[in-house]
Amino acid sequence: MIRRNFGEDLHWSQGQVRDTCEATIRDMLTGCVKIEKTDTETDKSGIDYYATLRRGARVGIDHKARRAGCSKFWKDGHDELALETWSVCPSDECPKGKAGWTLDESKQTDYTLHTFDPADSVNCYLIPFQLLRVSFRKHGRTWCEHFRVEKQCSGGWYSECVFVPIWCVFEAITEAMESRIAVGVR
Repeated sequence: MIRRNFGEDLHWSQGQVRDTCEATIRDMLTGCVKIEKTDTETDKSGIDYYATLRRGARVGIDHKARRAGCSKFWKDGHDELALETWSVCPSDECPKGKAGWTLDESKQTDYTLHTFDPADSVNCYLIPFQLLRVSFRKHGRTWCEHFRVEKQCSGGWYSECVFVPIWCVFEAITEAMESRIAVGVR
């Protein structure tokens, strides 16, 4: 089990990682003219940055930064995304638990930005949140059966993630983007 300190992780993500993140968002989001780091309350609700586009659209981005060393667990050298199954695992104190950010239907995030320490990977991924959420809803159980699942202690509670290779996430998102017209609905 991994032990984490939410305050330390927040400080780390708002420090050195922030400058790189803002430059990455500008590079990936064509038309971006301004990036604002959100306040702590908005950050905790799932939006770390607002990117403003030339014509005024405001895009909410949740940054998911992985610390150095994560690649030692990757199978076949494929980048893996840490997708949260439980934000708060069920326990005596919280019998129902709290679903992870990946499943959160109340989340107002437009995109999740996944980055890694450059020692692990220089790749990054800007993923439409709702497509990721729908994909996780459909494939999450299978992913938990086939890929590494880890709990982490964040002080007074436990959370849980499944680590899914990026190719698998992309396949699921591509599948989620295609459907059939609902016949007979007026």
